[in-house]
Amino acid sequence: MKPTYLVNVQILRFFAAALVVFAHVGVEVGNVAARTGRVFEEIGLIDWGLGVDVFFIISGFIMYYMMHDRFGAPGAPVDFLRRRLIRIVPLYWICTTLMLASLVAAPQLINNNGLDLKHVVASYTFIPWPRADGELFPILSLGWTLNYEMLFYAIFALVLLLPRRAGLVALGAAFILLILTGILVPDRLFMLKFWGNPIIGEFLLGTTIAALFLDGRRISGGAAVALVVAGIALAVVFFQASAYEHIWRLVTGGIPAALIVAAAVLGPPLRETWPARALALGGDASYALYLTHPFTIKLFGVAGAKVGLPLGAIYVVGLVLTVLVSVAVHLLVEKPIGQWLMRKTSGPKRAVRAAS
Repeated sequence: MKPTYLVNVQILRFFAAALVVFAHVGVEVGNVAARTGRVFEEIGLIDWGLGVDVFFIISGFIMYYMMHDRFGAPGAPVDFLRRRLIRIVPLYWICTTLMLASLVAAPQLINNNGLDLKHVVASYTFIPWPRADGELFPILSLGWTLNYEMLFYAIFALVLLLPRRAGLVALGAAFILLILTGILVPDRLFMLKFWGNPIIGEFLLGTTIAALFLDGRRISGGAAVALVVAGIALAVVFFQASAYEHIWRLVTGGIPAALIVAAAVLGPPLRETWPARALALGGDASYALYLTHPFTIKLFGVAGAKVGLPLGAIYVVGLVLTVLVSVAVHLLVEKPIGQWLMRKTSGPKRAVRAAS
């Protein structure tokens, strides 16, 4: 990857994670307010879950960008899956285990309806399975997005067995078939219903943007700004009109997110100044930020309520703490584990490259 491309995409990843964190910090501050008899109103400008849509599109972009020249290559599917699993699984398992321990130790602080062995196993294996309340969320509820990511990885690894053109046709056909299946099957077939949610089409939007990028398509800085503004404006309109209630999220979230991602990828590269590098580090830690922020804000919310901090202070300091903790987790936990696993699972030549 070119450094300029890395900076653009990593900064966008940080902001995508920050949108999700912003929403969840607001929810937790609202919980603190309810417990302490105070009043707090969340900022309801857009659906802050737009960050998830951005992540899905970036995921599709990254996969095709990194593997576009390896369709039909020997060992490509295995190498792709190895890298993706090393990237995703270790930190998710750690955070899932922490959430499981929290449910056992302090169930009154966690919004969960009890534990079930099948649900626990499904949570660790990225299989959508209903909780006691019937919702298809894993133990660490944020993991619902990773259940989709694993679907993306499995399908993409299979189409890597084919020549590129045939692989891309198979990729599109597989997702269309899944969406049609999800629409047609009864609710009791909840796995197919989950995996066939039209939101999976956002992955294809990402691969399309990657194809444009690899074809040399670029836009001016002014056009990039216009795309970002259009994406945000559409997200606001869709949310304020409650379009999420009756229109596919592929439309209400996917289209605004695709405009924003296209602007970041196809627009001029950012100069690598120190603010850009700092934000790119936040992007490096975006996965850690996504997974760890519920723990950080929950603990800080409890502590802040006990010492009587103003709700605004809990909100602002909580946001800052989630970022600082995520960077520490990325540097001290996620990155070392990933590097170690890459060395252990690579051949001798690849191990040398991974270490360097």
